[in-house]
Amino acid sequence: MKLTPIKKLLFILLIFNIFTQSLISQKENSLVVISPEKPLHGILKLKLKKDLVIGNEFSEHYIFGSINGIEIYDKYIYVLDGKMVRIQMYDLKGNYIKTIGRKGNGPGEFLLPNAFCLSKNGNIYVWDLMRRRMVVFDKEGNYKKDIILEKTSAGKFYVDENEFIYMRILELEAGSDMYTYFAKINSKGKLEKIFKKQFYLSLITTEKMRFFYEHPYLANLYFAVLPNGNFVLMNSLNYKLTLLSPEGKILLRIRKKEKSEKVTQKEKEIIFSTKFKKFPKHLKKYVIFSKFRPYCSNLLTDEKGRIYVERFKPVTEKSKLYTNDIFNKKGE
Repeated sequence: MKLTPIKKLLFILLIFNIFTQSLISQKENSLVVISPEKPLHGILKLKLKKDLVIGNEFSEHYIFGSINGIEIYDKYIYVLDGKMVRIQMYDLKGNYIKTIGRKGNGPGEFLLPNAFCLSKNGNIYVWDLMRRRMVVFDKEGNYKKDIILEKTSAGKFYVDENEFIYMRILELEAGSDMYTYFAKINSKGKLEKIFKKQFYLSLITTEKMRFFYEHPYLANLYFAVLPNGNFVLMNSLNYKLTLLSPEGKILLRIRKKEKSEKVTQKEKEIIFSTKFKKFPKHLKKYVIFSKFRPYCSNLLTDEKGRIYVERFKPVTEKSKLYTNDIFNKKGE
C-alpha cells in the first residue's frame, strides 16, 4: 500500500461557467428558473493557491492511506482515513492533536469507515459500511453512541442541528433492480421520509450469484447542503436542479437548456478495459449504460449559497481541467 500525504489545496486549474439572464416561471407553487445554454460572462479561469499542507513521511500522525473526507469545525481540522481506519484531528495550522477511533467492533471503533460528517452541533458522525451503523463522537473525539441504520448509506450524508441524518441510499427492489434515494433518517436510525427516488441499475443475475457493478455512465443522484439548511438535488442524466426544504417542500427548480450527447462505443470500450478487467466476459453484454452522457459528477455549495455543478468528464477526455457551472442562490 502506497502512503501519500494530504494536500488541503493544490494548484488546480478550474473552469467556471456563470449563468444569468434566466427565464423565470411558476410551476406547482414553486419557481422555475430556465438558464440559457451559454453563460453571459463567458468562461472564467481560476487558479487556486496552496494554503495549507498536512502530511509528511516522518511521523505516523502525518501519514495517510486514503482520504475519505475532510471537515473543519471551530478550531479543528478532521481527516477521515479509510485505509488507516481512523480520524486524525489537527489545529488550523496543521499541528496534530489526537487520533479518533480505531479498527475494531467495540465502542468508538469501526471496520470500514467510508464517510463522515460533523453535525451542526459539532458531533462527529462516521458511517461504518461494514457494520451498517453511525459511530458518533463529540467534537473533542470522545465516543458518544452507535446508531444502527435500517437503510444502507451510499456514502455522503449530512446531519442537522436536530440530529436528523440526510443521505443517499442504495436499495435492491423487485429482485435485481436497484434504486437510489435521497432520504431523511431520525436519530434512532429509522427512515423518516423519502424525498427523491430513481432507478440506478439492474444486477446481473446467474443461477449461482448476482453481480453488482458501477461505472460513471449510470443515473446518479447527487445532493448538496445550502447555508440555510435547504438542499439541492440533481439527477446526473437530467439537467434540472431541485431545491428542497428539510421537510421536503420544493422551493425552486433550475433548468439549463443544453443538448444531450450520446455515449460512444469508444467510451464503453474504455470502461470495460479499465473497470471490468476481471468481469466474466459472457456477462459484459448485460452491463447497463445510459444512452446519453451524464451532465454532472458532483454538486457543491459555498457559504454564499452558490451552487456548483461539477460537469461530467468523459473517459475519453485527457484534460486535467475541472469544469463547473455556477448558479447563484436565485438560480441564475
